[in-house]
Amino acid sequence: MPPLEAWEKVLVDEDFLNTSHGRISCISCHGGDPKAQDKENAHVNLIALPSDSATVFCNGCHGGIADNHETSLHRTQNGYYTLFQKRAGFDLKNDPNMQEEFDRECGKCHTSCGQCHVSRPVSVEGGFVNGHIFRRTPHMTNNCTACHGSRVGAEYLGQNEGYRSDVHWLPNGKRCEFCHEGSALHGNGTLLETRYDESNTLAARCEECHEDAKTANLYHEQHWQRAETSPDIPHLSCQVCHSQDYKNCNECHTGGSGIAEPSYITYKIGKNPIQSQRRPYDYVVVRHIPIAPNTYASWGVASLANYDSEPTWKYATPHNIQRWTARTDTTNGQQCWSNCHNNWVEELKTYLRNEDLKEYELEANKDVVIPED
Repeated sequence: MPPLEAWEKVLVDEDFLNTSHGRISCISCHGGDPKAQDKENAHVNLIALPSDSATVFCNGCHGGIADNHETSLHRTQNGYYTLFQKRAGFDLKNDPNMQEEFDRECGKCHTSCGQCHVSRPVSVEGGFVNGHIFRRTPHMTNNCTACHGSRVGAEYLGQNEGYRSDVHWLPNGKRCEFCHEGSALHGNGTLLETRYDESNTLAARCEECHEDAKTANLYHEQHWQRAETSPDIPHLSCQVCHSQDYKNCNECHTGGSGIAEPSYITYKIGKNPIQSQRRPYDYVVVRHIPIAPNTYASWGVASLANYDSEPTWKYATPHNIQRWTARTDTTNGQQCWSNCHNNWVEELKTYLRNEDLKEYELEANKDVVIPED
């Protein structure tokens, strides 16, 4: 997303003054000196982003939401910290130099109230979405996919060449908030470790809307209904059948190097690395993340001591759902099962195998790879 022109970033629409927030004095949120006659003095002690301290500036009217947001993943970025600690063997928050490096290179991705409801995120250099007018529902393009655009946004909107938009979007249908309600994004006060944390009971699940499809056809009955109670029948996540191919990335490095290799579109089924009550599936689609043993070398971590503690092919929920995919294709009389159970055919090699891995990630993915038997 390109940055806005300077004048576009700060323009306060006159209509803002007629809103509930517009009736609050500017200095109540932004500080500064209202008696000053020039810009420099007027901006002394200016608070550019007051909602970065939501419990101070937003709590008076939005107490419950502001309190919950303090422990939400959008605020804490705990997913980064949790997985870094697992791989590195120490908490970067205990090292001031490491924390400084993280804040400079990765810290822009945390979200304040204002970055969802007033302006575009800092990570895309900000700018008001609608002249300082607060939006109850974040703008899908200027807010949601401004941060979640490369994979989620491109998949959902059908921006990957040769692939269709998610069936829920057609035609310009359900926006992000249809599945991801405000209560889930704000959190409920529970401090989560990652977005797939088992305690994240507010996270969206396909089954919540599609429970009535459990017996809709033979394949659902077999790999959903019967699989729930029979350990001999593989339980598949919905995405295994209904995701199109999706974006994957290899080897990212700090220090300005970024992604070492171009992203690529593929599709892989692996064993579920985070099997739990909320995610009971035996097999899921997995996405490759760009973590390498020397990703943080510029931060002084030459090699991640516990690199193998987490897979590099991770549990995935691509936002590119279609009823009919390469997996559910039944044209010319073929059956859905032939696209999975004939996986020894070269063009149908969708199971994650050791041959798909680099030498240094074999051990990390040993519990995700589907053995050739």
